[in-house]
Amino acid sequence: MSAASPAVAVVDAEDRAQIARVEAYLDTIKTMQADFLQIDSAGGIAEGAVYMRKPGRMRFEYKPPAQILVVADGLWLVFHDKELKETTRLPLSATPVNILLKENVQLSGDVTVTKVEHDANTLRLTIVDTDNPDEGNIVLIFSDNPLQLRQWLVTDAQGQVTSISLGKVEKNIKLNAELFTFFDSDYE
Repeated sequence: MSAASPAVAVVDAEDRAQIARVEAYLDTIKTMQADFLQIDSAGGIAEGAVYMRKPGRMRFEYKPPAQILVVADGLWLVFHDKELKETTRLPLSATPVNILLKENVQLSGDVTVTKVEHDANTLRLTIVDTDNPDEGNIVLIFSDNPLQLRQWLVTDAQGQVTSISLGKVEKNIKLNAELFTFFDSDYE
């Protein structure tokens, strides 16, 4: 099995300036709460609330009929299907959402920005894992003036795209630490 070739950044000086703006903006977010709308590659729609606390913590609470809870506890990203009573844990560092959860966001090194698209109202950055660019990507989408995270698109290794759109975003508010813990016993 051969390793994928490292990702190549395709950015110029103006793109680097936009990337620096995004890094600075993301660093201002210490906590966040928002409504979300998720659309998967098959057109399935789910909604709920998302909570984030840096470093490394996030929670997606899905509204019924969805029976899913997703919690990032700083080390693991836990997917719990309440209906099937199944729990899956992935290393947080191996997930695209980890980019948003770092204390100090750096869109270089272990990740590479492969595309920057900017117009008067929108800024989009396409980001891949530097060492495994064929494993998929995340596209961060911001409204501009002022810069604000509005959406992200995750494309997996099979080309399946999941879109998460944010609404009613509140930044840097107090969030209960218990939001970011998952205990199997709570869901047995």
